[in-house]
Parts: sequence; structure tokens; C-alpha cells
Amino acid sequence: MEDLKTLALGIFGGLIVLLIAAAFRKFRIKTINDDIEFLEFEKNHLAEMKRSSVEMNRSSFRALFALLFILGLANLIFVIYFVADTVALKTSAAFLTIVVWTVFIGLSLKAWRRYENLKNYKEAVNNLEKRIDKLKNKL
Repeated sequence: MEDLKTLALGIFGGLIVLLIAAAFRKFRIKTINDDIEFLEFEKNHLAEMKRSSVEMNRSSFRALFALLFILGLANLIFVIYFVADTVALKTSAAFLTIVVWTVFIGLSLKAWRRYENLKNYKEAVNNLEKRIDKLKNKL
């Protein structure tokens, strides 16, 4: 009877491991496909920006307005929390401000890279193609 319990637990544990491995594999494939789609979108967007000054200006202004919005939000956080005038809120204001400034810096770097890619268009497209091929090889 004890051996039967041990065997049942072993089979049950094996099935759980197989299910978890299958779910992880599907998640990994979906993530890789999403990354490939994003890189292809970035490549196409870069080509559109290279071809059309209107698209480049539209993208530039979107990035600029997003940066200005986040900058205003970062400066407004302490003012809002100053009006509340509590110690706990001031601590959370400092943390929230750090998060917002991090987003600001990340968005700035993304916009900067996009324009660097426009200056070195052929090299950027080759790098994107290499990354896409590398991800397709993982599949």
C-alpha cells in the first residue's frame, strides 16, 4: 500500500512538472514572438521616418510632448504633497518622484536612440535584422 502511494505521488509530481514545463515553453515562445513583432515594428517605423519628414516630425513631437508631460508631472508631485503636508506623504512623494524621473530618463534615451538610428540608418537596420534573426533562431 505504501509503495502504491509513493508511485501515485511520483506520477502526479511528474505530471505537474510536465504541465509547468509546457506552460513555460508556451510563455517563452509567445514572449519571443512579441519581441520579434516589436523589432519588426521598430524597423518599419524607422523606415517610415526615414522616408517621410512628416512621420519623423510627428514622432519627434510625440516624444517631446511626452517628455514635457512627465517633466511637469515630476515637478508637480512635490507641490501636491507639500499641500497635503504630512510626513508619510512626503516620503512617498520622494519615491514617486524617483520613479517618474526614471521614466523621463528612459523615454529620453529611447528618443535619442531613435535619432541616432536615423543618422546611421543602414547600420541600425542591420542590427535590427541581426536581433530578429537571433530571436527566430531561438524558436
